[in-house]
Amino acid sequence: MIDFQFEQYSEVAFTDFSFVDKYDVYPWTHFVVSFTSDKLPMSMEDPTALLIVNEENDVLQIVLQEEGCDSPNFQFTELEKQQITTWFHDFLTKKGE
Repeated sequence: MIDFQFEQYSEVAFTDFSFVDKYDVYPWTHFVVSFTSDKLPMSMEDPTALLIVNEENDVLQIVLQEEGCDSPNFQFTELEKQQITTWFHDFLTKKGE
């Protein structure tokens, strides 16, 4: 996680990914994914990842959310985004999309 105040930087390994929601915002599709980790910042409330994908399910953007809104204090690192993207593609493969 990257702290917007640049006071903290850490690579977090996520566990227990879970699909929460999917909705279209033409021409993109938004997926909301929950996750857990014992290394999340203590101040983080109900974190989720918003994945914005195109029609081919290519991940265009990943946004860290807290309580359903963009996180005001943190963002994902590139390695954290890779974890989420890998899980997402595995999830789609299992669903047959």
